[in-house]
Amino acid sequence: MNQFGAGPTQPASSETLFPGFPTLDLGRLVSVVWRRLWLAMLVAGAFVGLALAYVMLAPKVYESTAVIYVDPKNEGAVFEGLKGVRQASWESLDALKSMAEGIRNGTVILRVVETLKLREDADFLPPKPGGYADAELVEMIGKRVKADLRRGTRLIDVSVRDRSPERARAMTAAFIEEFQNLIREQNLDSAEKSRTTLEREAANQLARVHEAEEKLQEFRKQHSDVALDENRDLTSTKLEDLDKLLSGAANDVLLKKAEYEQYKTIPPAEIERVFEIGEFGSQDHVQKLILARNQKRAEFVRIKEQYGPDHPTFQAYEGDLRGLEEEVKLVATGIGESIEKGYARAVEHEKTLRETVQEQKLTLIEVDGIMKEFRTLLRGVEAASATYERLLDRINDTEVTEAVDETVVRTFSEPLVPNKPVSPKKTITVAAAGVFGTMFGLALVIAIGLLDRTLHSRKQVESTLGLAVLAEVPRAFAQDRELGESLFVTRDPSSLVSEGIRSLRTSLSAYAPRSVMVTSPSPGEGKSFCAANLAVLQANMGYRTLLVDADFRQPRMAGIFLDPLRGKAGEGALAAQGLCQETAYKNLYLISCGRFASDSGEPMSGEIFARMLHEAYASFDCVIIDTSPINAVSDGLTYSRHADAVVLVVRAGETNAESARHAMRELQRMRAALVGVVLNGIDGSDLTRSAYGAGIQRSLPPAGMRGYTPAGTAG
Repeated sequence: MNQFGAGPTQPASSETLFPGFPTLDLGRLVSVVWRRLWLAMLVAGAFVGLALAYVMLAPKVYESTAVIYVDPKNEGAVFEGLKGVRQASWESLDALKSMAEGIRNGTVILRVVETLKLREDADFLPPKPGGYADAELVEMIGKRVKADLRRGTRLIDVSVRDRSPERARAMTAAFIEEFQNLIREQNLDSAEKSRTTLEREAANQLARVHEAEEKLQEFRKQHSDVALDENRDLTSTKLEDLDKLLSGAANDVLLKKAEYEQYKTIPPAEIERVFEIGEFGSQDHVQKLILARNQKRAEFVRIKEQYGPDHPTFQAYEGDLRGLEEEVKLVATGIGESIEKGYARAVEHEKTLRETVQEQKLTLIEVDGIMKEFRTLLRGVEAASATYERLLDRINDTEVTEAVDETVVRTFSEPLVPNKPVSPKKTITVAAAGVFGTMFGLALVIAIGLLDRTLHSRKQVESTLGLAVLAEVPRAFAQDRELGESLFVTRDPSSLVSEGIRSLRTSLSAYAPRSVMVTSPSPGEGKSFCAANLAVLQANMGYRTLLVDADFRQPRMAGIFLDPLRGKAGEGALAAQGLCQETAYKNLYLISCGRFASDSGEPMSGEIFARMLHEAYASFDCVIIDTSPINAVSDGLTYSRHADAVVLVVRAGETNAESARHAMRELQRMRAALVGVVLNGIDGSDLTRSAYGAGIQRSLPPAGMRGYTPAGTAG
């Protein structure tokens, strides 16, 4: 039995990202989208229709817009940072954004409602039993008001939307006016608190200044022996230099220790290994000595081959070599001693340096602590004095109340009555619906294609199963017909179907099998069709061919190839099983294995099947075996071990990827010679060879393949 694994012609097996789903084929996906483009257009049309209905029926909304300018000058900002004073400066971007949000706060909204008497306006607010609460009014009106800061400017666009254009303009003007009034009131309230706060803080700050100066003077008296120079900051630099020296000494100790420990591990008999430590072996005199010793060793080997031990030349060379060996050992021993001494010196140096550095550090740290404490006290005095001076400057400012009372918000552009509605936006709404509908439709079509788990193309089959596609057989009929009508190799030898069968035969010739088993994952995928056409093709080319119908569940080959009139009476004619019978085709014989089934209904064992194949090899050039589907029954798995080549037939657009993978794994588990896949039922227009004329004469495949050549087989 020949075993065929995945040869050079088979692609490497690869696991897909989603097991059970075929690998993405962009070409097929484009084809799916093109075929279902009508569905995407239908979805897009539905979206556009809904958008048109919306823009026609939705109520019209008008928007009135005004522009205000925020003055950065705010005298109240001089009190910023003082307790009890809340004026803010409007110079920063965050402050401007906060002001834009403040225009539409709840307080302003309720003021506008009271000013315009919107609670009593039935056109603005639908009547409600019990009226509207303030929170409800703020929520409803807040959705209609917008205040946006223009990028890079101090301008704020204030807009209000309403079904009445006149009311939209009136509300916009009211929002600006009420917001200005709110700022004035807040500034006046802050101004009343500012002067009292400043005077109280100035008195407290003066006491802090006196306290800080007294502490500084007391510190100077306590440390009169130290030069308190605030610019002197050499402690950190000296500490860094000392740490660098100590770190260098420690690194040198670690290096010497590593060399010393490596030296101690060398046994006296292998003292030459000391040359491998550090860079001792790279020294010139060491390299020259080792080179001379090695040369002398090589010469001595040659001398030993030419002279005996008693010969003077032998003894001379032996003495020279012994001297060189002793010299190498002496040099190695000296290097080892220098390593040991170097390590001891490095340890002693580090110890001495560490003690010295520790003493210097203690002195420097003590001085540094005094300097830091002095600088802290000095900065405290300076900070307290500076704060007191700023407070005095602020107290001396005149007419604080009048300056703070001035509002910082000014109207830059008055609101106008709008003449066109801003909602709904017909063009944008319809265009967006068309774009979104088209995208949704295409996504729906692509999703349908991606969720399709069936196999369709050669690339998809090879990437999903990791097996080579031996042949692609086009769809024979528009609808299913009897198997007897599907023998295209004789019925229409110039068709694309026949060409697909010939491609299968050519691919199989590379494996030179004596027997070929044709199976499929599930019923109805064309295994019997491929087996029958392949057998007839072999017979028509002059090879004695045996077609074995091993599908015990649904044997159909006898009804196609045997003539009922040629059967013997009483034997069931077409139902005669286990007999090798001549068919209506020259050189083609058929045997059905159904008779070998046991009384229990189980098919014949694999040993009997193997013996039958062995006998068939003596009388036929090749044996074609049609078996049951792998995933349906286990008959095919039992016999797959005995066939020289196993071909798995899948049907394009019908065979599930996971079903094919399961069948492939089962065959591989049985160690079957699975050589490839036949992609049956593909669209004939996808084949490159369809560009050629149907009447092109095709030559026979190359000879010399076992089982597929007429050379020397028994009749």
